[in-house]
Amino acid sequence: MRLGKYLSSLTKPELEELRDLLNLTDDEYPIFEELSHGRSKVYIADRCKICVSTVDNRIRAIRNKLERLQNGGVTGG
Repeated sequence: MRLGKYLSSLTKPELEELRDLLNLTDDEYPIFEELSHGRSKVYIADRCKICVSTVDNRIRAIRNKLERLQNGGVTGG
């Protein structure tokens, strides 16, 4: 499942808990928030004033943290 679709399917309390567990960086946090609202990479890049490739890199980092969390590993980044 796409990360954005997964995040947008969660309730607000679930998102808040996940956000805390993932230990997001200051750069990853706004990407996470926008994805949770179902925003596209292009929209996020424009809103955050960054390149789409940077959005891709941050999404990859968030996805890696989520996978480590789901596999019971540490989420430090």
